[in-house]
Order: sequence, then C-alpha cells, then structure tokens
Amino acid sequence: MIGTSRQPQPHLLISPSFTLAARSHRTKYPRILAATSTATEQGAACRQGTSRKRNEDRFALQVPLNGKGGLTGYAGVFDGHGGFAASEWLQKNLLQYIQSDWEPSNVSESLSEAFRLADQKLLASKPGFFGAMGERGVGGSKCGATGAVALLLGSGPGRPKKIVAANVGDSRVVLVRGRKAVQLTQDHVPDDDEERERIESTNPNPKRPLVRYVGGTWRVGGILALSRAFGDAYLKGSLQFEGIASRGSDDYSSGFGVIAEPYTTVTDLRSEDSWLVVASDGLFENDVRGGGGGLDNQQVADFVLKHGREWSPDRLANELIDAAVEEKSTDDITVIVVRLPK
Repeated sequence: MIGTSRQPQPHLLISPSFTLAARSHRTKYPRILAATSTATEQGAACRQGTSRKRNEDRFALQVPLNGKGGLTGYAGVFDGHGGFAASEWLQKNLLQYIQSDWEPSNVSESLSEAFRLADQKLLASKPGFFGAMGERGVGGSKCGATGAVALLLGSGPGRPKKIVAANVGDSRVVLVRGRKAVQLTQDHVPDDDEERERIESTNPNPKRPLVRYVGGTWRVGGILALSRAFGDAYLKGSLQFEGIASRGSDDYSSGFGVIAEPYTTVTDLRSEDSWLVVASDGLFENDVRGGGGGLDNQQVADFVLKHGREWSPDRLANELIDAAVEEKSTDDITVIVVRLPK
C-alpha cells in the first residue's frame, strides 16, 4: 500500500469554496500545461444553476500528478445536496484517500476502500459529548454529494496509458473515442432496476417499498433521488438515531440502501481517444427522472470534437455549460475537459 507522506503536488486547480456562487455568468479558470510538448491540456468551469440559491458543486483538477503507482493525473467533480460542505470536503480530501490506499494491481478494491473510508469520515459524529448527541456528518445529517473521478495512469510524462474512472451517484466520466462518446461511469439512481433491487433487498418492511415515486421522480425513502452518495447520514446506519442497519452489517451500510461503493472501470487508451469529460449531472439531459434539460453524451462528444482545435479547454468547458443552459438545464453545472495528447 502506498503511503501519503508526499505533500500535495503542484499544479492543483480546485474550485473556490466560497466565491463560486457569486461569480458572474461565465466563470473561467486558466489552463495548466505540463512541462513537455506531449503534455495533457485541461480546463474547467463551474456555474450556479438558475434554480439554485447557491452553488453546491465543487471540483478538483491536478494534471500532471507525480503520484506513485503510475498516477499521472486526477480530475474529480462533486455535486453537493443539502449544502456544499460534503462536496467541498471531497474536493479537498478525496485524492489523499485515493493515494493512501492506491494499489495499481487491484484498482477496484483500492478505490472501494478509499471511498468507504472517505465516507466514514464524512459521516463521523462531532467530537465530544455534545457532538455525539447531535447530528452526525460533515454539514449535518442531510448533507451529501455525488462524486466522479478520473485517474490517468502512465509510465512517463507523455501520453497516459490507461484511464481509471470511478463514481458514486450521477456525475459522469465520458471518453471521446473516435467520433463516439463512451460513458466510463454508471449513474446510480433509484429508478435503475439493479439499484432498486439492491435497495429493496435490505428493506426491513417489505410492505412499504423504500423506493417511491415522489415529486416527479423515484427517490430512496421518498426523499433522495440518488441510490448512492457520500454523506447523507440520515439515510445510513449508525449506533445512534439515523437509518436502520441492514442484517449482518457493521452498521456502515443502511437499511435504506444508500451507499458510497463506487462503480469502477479501467480503460486502455487507444490512439483514437482524444478527450475526457468529467461533469456533474447538470450538464446532461435528465428527462427520465423528471429533471431539467441538458446534453446527451454524444452531443458532448460532438461539441468537443467540433470546437476542440480552435478553443482552449477552459473555453470548451464554459461553452459546454452554455450549451446545456440553452437546452433548459437549471441545475448547477461543473465541467472538466482534458485533451489527451497523441
């Protein structure tokens, strides 16, 4: 297991924690270029939705990353709900957990452990007697976040060899392969048949389904329109008051079925792979779950292929947000675009 004695690497680009909601219509971030001519270029943009009182999205982008075990880049998008405390904590801390438990020979298990430990930290009660008696969880018991991360793996400063993608919730990682969009993540929503079956399998009261249709969409407990998320202590078991521990569990998993177990993929990069997009769900169309408009994966791929040669990655990220807003997206939108070198 790789330790974390190394300090955070340079070239870290993270979204400001406070000023995002106050920024103007167009929020731009500078490109970061590695030192070699074969370097990866990247850009990001984050914008508050028109239906939101504040922006609860956060992101972190670190390319190049001089990590151990072949890690050469990191991009993460975190879409908060019930406040921005959980998404901001993930922005600042998740990479450390990933690097601490990183085993390149067993990527899926490493990321599962990192996500689980990060979630346990997010769910922990405040210290002291009065903290133990109050709401647990960073930001409170109803604060949570989705997360989608992309890790670049390579043996040197040139083209990465692999992309590892992992997500909890409905933020996405999309690879542009040739002329096609390839989604490397899986949306975790309660209207998905497999997710619903998983949730209902731990239901202590089969006469009342845990997944119910409320407010135009399917929700766990009639409340949360996600089946997996970081945080959300009130839907996860504890030795205190929130949640119902599933049979045989260690009280981390919940009778409500909301977990932070990631969906993970490892993709060998090909010469035809040109772009990587990591984005919150505000970028994408969401008609199935009663949400607002947006783009589908192929529209995103077509957009970056059309404009990628003339625009910088940070402009591409901003223009993608504009395109989603034109398609009636009202949610917070965060987009990271990474140009993969040839």
